[in-house]
Amino acid sequence: MEITKTYCFTKASSHKAFAPFMEAVSNARREGDVDKSKAMIAEMTKLVGNSAFGRSGMDMSKHKEVKYESNDKAIKCKIERFTFHGLEELNDACEITMKKRRLNNKNPIHLSIAIYQLAKLRMLQFYYDCIDFYFDCSDFQYQEMDTDSAYIAFSCEKPFQACIKPELREHFQEHKYDWFPRDYNTEVAKFDHRTPGLFKDEWSGDAMVSHRVRTIFAIYPTNLTRSKFQ
Repeated sequence: MEITKTYCFTKASSHKAFAPFMEAVSNARREGDVDKSKAMIAEMTKLVGNSAFGRSGMDMSKHKEVKYESNDKAIKCKIERFTFHGLEELNDACEITMKKRRLNNKNPIHLSIAIYQLAKLRMLQFYYDCIDFYFDCSDFQYQEMDTDSAYIAFSCEKPFQACIKPELREHFQEHKYDWFPRDYNTEVAKFDHRTPGLFKDEWSGDAMVSHRVRTIFAIYPTNLTRSKFQ
């Protein structure tokens, strides 16, 4: 390809475009942890943060128009249209679903793709550069991995103290805060608990049954009658 003429160009700057948005969500959740009166705001901010992925990745082609008709002639007219999708009979009318004649795909789908792929990349980094690197393969077994979570079975109760390879324990202590929240005092631990990209122990148990995607049955260590569903 040969460029013969340039009309204009846009200079790109290397920076995290959505860093202020990410920090605003994280800080709001931290405030909710400290002040329980702001817990509702923290949960709503979490919803706003998650919606950045959901909204930008919405498939506009699946949107339909729903109309209600009781006149036989009007119903027949809509059924014969090329945009007709489906019909459901009600008591004295029909619910008719129509495809949209025009679609305005204005959502920044590249944003949701980047979020999803970077999240998956982080999970793979955690597996290959942390778990598989510091642990012998006989000491762990991945049970399930989601977009931002991993269920792992270890051969000992405190794996990050007892199961690390002896020759890598010093290296792990130097680099563990690249993966996990700082734990040398309560204040920084609470701060890092809401830092994106760090891994937190949200649940520990004795057994787990993965029934299907996002349906998990887990046994708590202290009470076999209790369970956790996700």
